[in-house]
Amino acid sequence: MKIIASLVLYRHLLSDIDKTLTSLVNENCIDKVCIVDNGNHCEWLKELIHPKIEIIRLAINRGFGSGHNAVFEQYGQRCEYVLICNPDISFLSGQVDELYSYCRERQSGLTIPKVIYPDGSLQHGCKILPTPWQLFMRRFGASLSQNMNRDYELHHADYNRPFFAPSLSGCFMLISSDALNIIGGFDERYFLYMEDVDLSRRVCSANLPVEYCPSSTVVHESQRRSYRDIKFLLYHLTSAVKYFNKWGWLIDKERETLNARCLSALPKK
Repeated sequence: MKIIASLVLYRHLLSDIDKTLTSLVNENCIDKVCIVDNGNHCEWLKELIHPKIEIIRLAINRGFGSGHNAVFEQYGQRCEYVLICNPDISFLSGQVDELYSYCRERQSGLTIPKVIYPDGSLQHGCKILPTPWQLFMRRFGASLSQNMNRDYELHHADYNRPFFAPSLSGCFMLISSDALNIIGGFDERYFLYMEDVDLSRRVCSANLPVEYCPSSTVVHESQRRSYRDIKFLLYHLTSAVKYFNKWGWLIDKERETLNARCLSALPKK
C-alpha cells in the first residue's frame, strides 16, 4: 500500500470530522484510513462503514502519540508512508497525491505540506527546536516577544520553496516506513503537545530528510486549546518539562547543530 492515514479521536462526533474524513477517503494515494477511538467513546463509529475505513478501539486514552502508535504497530510495515492527520484538517483533491510524489522523489523521512488557516493565511508549521525561554515567552509573554517568535516560527522563510526545518507541526505529517523502523513512532511519555517536536528531531537524528513541501496545501482549523483551557495548558507545561528533561534545558548541542543547519540554508523571502 502507498499511504495509511491515521486519525485519532477522543469523544468526537461525526460532524466534527466530516470534512477531514471526506478529504482522506477521496484521495487516490490513500489506501486505508485508520480511525483510532481513544478511550472507546465514539459509539457512532459502529455504524460507519466504508471500504477504506478501519476502526481501532483503545479502551484507555493514553494520549495523541499513543493513539497513532497503535496504527504504526498494525500497519507501519504494510505501506510506504503513514499520514498523521488531525481531525480538524481538510484539503482539495490531489493534495496528498502531490505530497506523496514529492516524498517519493526526494526519499523523505518526514514531510509536511503548506498549512493554512480557513481564511487562507499561512500557518507556520515549520520551526526551529525551542529553548525553554522561547516556549515560556511564546505562551506567557507573546506581546513582549514578537521578534523572538518570528525567528522561532521561521517567518522570514520563503514558503514557496522547499526547505529543511528540525521541528514540523504534527497536525499533518507524512512519515516513511523507513523512518518508523528506525525511530519506533511517538514517545508515549508525552500525553499531548511536544510529541511532534520530539518525533521530528529523532527523524533528523536518523539522518533522514525532514522537509517542508510547498506544492501541497491543507487547511487546519487550529484550536490552540492550551490558550483557552487550563487543563490543556497543564498538558502543555507537563510535556514541555518532559521534553527538556529528555533533551536538555540550557545545554543541548544537537539543538544548536540542527537549528544552525536550518537557518544557514533557509530560503528567504
